Amino acid sequence: MEILYLSALASKKLIADAHRKDPRFSGYAVQKFSRLLAEGMAQNGASVSVLSSFFLPSSGIIWHHKNEVANNVHYKYISSLKIGAIRHIWIIVHCFVYVFLWGLFQKKNKAIICDVLNVSQCLGAVAAARIIGLKRVGIVTDIPGMVPGKKISDIYKSKEVRVCMKYIPHFTHYVLLTKQMNSIVNPKNKPYIIMEGLVDSRLEIPERNKKESKRIAIYAGGLREEYGLKLLVEGFLKAAVDNSELWIYGSGAYSEELHNYSQQFDSIKFFGVHPNEEIVETEMSATLLINPRPTKEELTQYSFPSKNMEYMVSGTPVLTTILPGMPEEYYEYVYLFDQGETIDGYASVIKRVLSLPEKELKQKGKAARQWVLDNKNNNKQSERILSFIN
Repeated sequence: MEILYLSALASKKLIADAHRKDPRFSGYAVQKFSRLLAEGMAQNGASVSVLSSFFLPSSGIIWHHKNEVANNVHYKYISSLKIGAIRHIWIIVHCFVYVFLWGLFQKKNKAIICDVLNVSQCLGAVAAARIIGLKRVGIVTDIPGMVPGKKISDIYKSKEVRVCMKYIPHFTHYVLLTKQMNSIVNPKNKPYIIMEGLVDSRLEIPERNKKESKRIAIYAGGLREEYGLKLLVEGFLKAAVDNSELWIYGSGAYSEELHNYSQQFDSIKFFGVHPNEEIVETEMSATLLINPRPTKEELTQYSFPSKNMEYMVSGTPVLTTILPGMPEEYYEYVYLFDQGETIDGYASVIKRVLSLPEKELKQKGKAARQWVLDNKNNNKQSERILSFIN
């Protein structure tokens, strides 16, 4: 089968170049998700091309990068001018023409897969694919316009979201992170599957090599108070576990407050943005990986944090809130914040888990790693998608 994957995906080499040119570069989670999916389909025998709208913000007015091939995935980059409306119009036209010509013949063995959050690409690609009768698969990793603090009823006030909701119903198939998403993005109940995440099937992780003498807990991801960062820091401080530290990686609106905490308390370490490969290596040598995302936010039922999957495959035990979008099959492989989402509740659980014997922690992490590698690897998840759209 031939797959044309439309997103802002770039090769690992190009992402590394982007970080070297601008250390503030982020977006690693989205890149990793799309890359694993594209490579997984290629591993399953599909011919995969990526039509990418990626560009380097730090480049000149005109951005261009030559096409390349990596791990059997063909990357075709859309050259563009860095001038707001002109750039978006060019992407719309480029995607329309490209998809129309690409899918005009032998449509039976072809399908486009789109990141539904990439508005410009979807506007052009979906329109062309509808005209020629091509299969259209929407990958929905987040509800458009949904950010912490917003309700579903509020997101439609955004012009961009209203545009999204014009083309989203015109996909023929959907891949959703949680079942709760279906009622929002798929009102006609077209065929869909749930794929909450995926890990690298080729990943080789050695036995956990804990280098630190201290007990290190890590959070890596978006830094917003709404993501539970204040509760996490205050709960960690109140837990006051001897010889322990909380390390935080990422960027976001709560960065300054976290920097202030790190200046006041020796047990709080704030590292900012680092390449994903470096963070993963650090996670493998930590004691505990934490996702404190509050579950009361409406957003949480429509999302499955990719960090949970990355955490689990590291082999280091995971502590997470009981996210409504997380299937119960995950529960036995992680520790849960089950004492309430308050400073006291977080402190109680953090103290309990960080005080467990090293052997027990190691066994928990190893079991979680093996489970996701066996059941949620990108080869298996991609095979499900290919079978689904065939």
